[in-house]
Amino acid sequence: MNNNKIRILIVEDERIIGLDIQKNLERVGYEVINIVNTGETAIDLAGELKPSLVLMDIMLGGGISGIEAADSIRRKYNIPVVYLTALTDEETLQKAKISEPYGYLIKPFDQKGIHSAIEMALYKHKADSLLMLKTIELEEEKKKTDQLLLNILPAGIVKELKQQGFVNSRLFEHISILFSNFHDFSSITQKLEPTRLIGELNEIYYKFDSIVQNAGIEKLKTFGDTYMACSGLPFERNDHAEIILDTALNMVDYMKKRNRKTNLNWKLRIGVNSGQVVAGIVGTHKFTYDVWGDAVNVASRMENNSEPGRINISGSTHEIIKDKYLCVYRGKLLAKGKGEIDMFFVNGKK
Repeated sequence: MNNNKIRILIVEDERIIGLDIQKNLERVGYEVINIVNTGETAIDLAGELKPSLVLMDIMLGGGISGIEAADSIRRKYNIPVVYLTALTDEETLQKAKISEPYGYLIKPFDQKGIHSAIEMALYKHKADSLLMLKTIELEEEKKKTDQLLLNILPAGIVKELKQQGFVNSRLFEHISILFSNFHDFSSITQKLEPTRLIGELNEIYYKFDSIVQNAGIEKLKTFGDTYMACSGLPFERNDHAEIILDTALNMVDYMKKRNRKTNLNWKLRIGVNSGQVVAGIVGTHKFTYDVWGDAVNVASRMENNSEPGRINISGSTHEIIKDKYLCVYRGKLLAKGKGEIDMFFVNGKK
């Protein structure tokens, strides 16, 4: 068999007409793989034989019409269908058009007409298939782009950015900010090869990302050995302080367990503050969702004044969570650029 031949399935309820079509097709080099007279048989053979094209009579014997059979073949197997019809009934022809055939042949038809209809149908089907492939490829690229954006920006911000092309800066009255850092990080960097150092940080931050994501809060950024997250934006929540402290406790617990399994002793310290911030996107090409305000600076000072394995919070955060967490008052401690601030260590939940 010549595999380059166009293989055609004829569906025609009158055998004589079907044989006549077969002769005309074979004269111009097509291969007729079968002639059947019902839509049910046509659907089965289309799946089994995978013809290049189906010539389908609209009026058939059996339980379904040629239109219904053609629609099934197109949806299941993506095989082009050309209708054969002697009907002039406008309603039937409209139904046929809705089923999206690749052409019509009005009986009686000649060899030239059949050949033209088939070639045009095959050309249209090839073009449609290429377009569909490109559409799928574009959709896949769009999904990748969307996922990259979601890795950089909060989901609500991505939606706003896609809808209007920009994001309005916004004031958030009640949020909580977490900073984590590794005490004496420079001594670890001196012990490790750069490749291993990056691998260690990547593993730690991968776990932190998981903890933050499971908590439903937002990671804002990492810079060096500092990790920054925020609760209460871009969607406000009443439990912003509680949820970020749960996150901090999980991070500390993870690092304690990790340190017991390795010869490295990562000394994580965490600082948390609550207050108001302005949040928005920085940049036009490499987007960064960031926050500004005195609450951010105080949160950073809480981390600076924390100790390895501890969570240090400000008085403003303590006021929100004091009934739910075990806290130890540290007194008024000097915070760089802020003067003396009430600070507390969080030891766990009550």
